Amino acid sequence: FFFLMIRRPPRSTQSRSSAASDVYKRQGINAEYMGKEKLKMFFELDDVKRRHTPYFDVYNTGTWIPTPDYSVSWNYQRGAIAGLTAAIINETQLLFHQSWRLLLTKYEAPRNFSQLVNFTRSTLKLENFNRGYKSRMQYAFLFGGVDIASRVAMYRACHAGFYRHFGSFEVTFVKKIPTSIVAALSTCWIGVPFEMARLAYYGDKTFPKELQRGYTSYLNALFRIPFEEGPYFLFKNTFPLLLRNCVQTLTLFYTFDYLKDKWGFTYRNVDFPYTPVKACAATVAVYLACAFSYPWGVTIREMVDFWPKEKGGICTFDNNYRKAAVWLYYHEFTSNYYPGFVNNYFWRNAPWMFLTLWVADNFGIFNYWCHDYFSGSGNNTWDCLLYTSPSPRDRQKSRMPSSA
Repeated sequence: FFFLMIRRPPRSTQSRSSAASDVYKRQGINAEYMGKEKLKMFFELDDVKRRHTPYFDVYNTGTWIPTPDYSVSWNYQRGAIAGLTAAIINETQLLFHQSWRLLLTKYEAPRNFSQLVNFTRSTLKLENFNRGYKSRMQYAFLFGGVDIASRVAMYRACHAGFYRHFGSFEVTFVKKIPTSIVAALSTCWIGVPFEMARLAYYGDKTFPKELQRGYTSYLNALFRIPFEEGPYFLFKNTFPLLLRNCVQTLTLFYTFDYLKDKWGFTYRNVDFPYTPVKACAATVAVYLACAFSYPWGVTIREMVDFWPKEKGGICTFDNNYRKAAVWLYYHEFTSNYYPGFVNNYFWRNAPWMFLTLWVADNFGIFNYWCHDYFSGSGNNTWDCLLYTSPSPRDRQKSRMPSSA
C-alpha cells in the first residue's frame, strides 16, 4: 500500500536531450522526419520550458506578454525609417507639384509625351524648385525622423505586449483604445515647433522689409526663434496643431491596426495575398485620419482667424481656438467642417500617412505575437509562422529559421 502511495517525481527537462526524449515518447514524432532546422526551433531550452511545463496556465496569458522584438531603440529605428521615407517622398512631390503649377501659369500644358518630358525637365530646373528643395528636406528630416518616428515608436511601445488569439480576430480589440490615446497624447506636441518654425520661415518673406527677420533657411529660423522670440513662441496659439496631431495619430494607427486584424481571415485562413488587404486597410485608415483631424486642425483656425468679425472687430469666439472647437463640436451642419478639404489638406497629408503605415508594417510595427492552447504565449505556432509575416529582426530575435 505504501509503495502505491509513493509517486515518482516528474522527470527534469533541463537538457535538450531529455526534453526531446519526453516529447517524442509523449507525441510519437519522428525526429528524422522533422528535419534538423525544425528540431533546432522546437527544442531550444527556453521553448521547451514554455511548451512542456505541466503547470502553464494559458488562461493567465491574456494581459501583457513582452515580445522578443521589443526595445526602445529598435522601436525608434523602425519609426525613423518609416517616417523619413514618408516625409522625404511627400515633401518632394509637394514641391514638384507646386513648381509644376507655377510653370503652367506661363506656358501651355503638355499635349504629348515629348512635351511632357521637356515640361518635367523645365520644372526641375526652376529656381523656385531648387531653392525650396533644401528647406523642404530640412523640414522632412525633422518631421519624419523625430515627429513621425516618435509617434510610431510610442504606439508600438504601448501595444507590443498585446497578444492575438490563435487564427482568429481579437474580440477585445477595444482594450487598445486607451493605450492608443496615451500614445497620441504623449507625442502630439513633438512636431509643433517644427511646423511653427516652418510657418514663420515662409511667412517672413511676405512681411514688409522693415519687419522681416531675414531667415536664410528653415533650420536658421528654427534655431533663431527660441533666442529672438523666446521658446514659448514655438508653442503659442498651437491648440489646433496639438489637437490635429493627436487625432491623426489615434485614428491612423488604431484604424489600420484594427482593420489588419479584422480582415486577417483573408490571409491567415484563406489563400489570399496580404498586399491588397494591407492597401485597403491603409487607404481607409488614411482617409479617416484626414477626415477626423481636418476640422480640429484647419477649420477651427480659419473660424478664428478668417471668419467675418462682429461690429468693432470683435471675434465671435474671443480669438480662442478652444471656444471655436467647442462650437464646432455641437454644430449640426457638418458640411461646414470641410471647406477645401481635398485640395488643401487631404492630398498634402495622405501620401506621408499611407507610406508611414506601409513601411512601418513591413518592419513589424503592427505584428502581434500569438497565444493558443497548445503552445502558450509567443509567436511560436505554425499559424503565426505562416501568416503574420514576422520581420527579419523579429525572426532573428525569436530564433526562428529564415526559411519559416
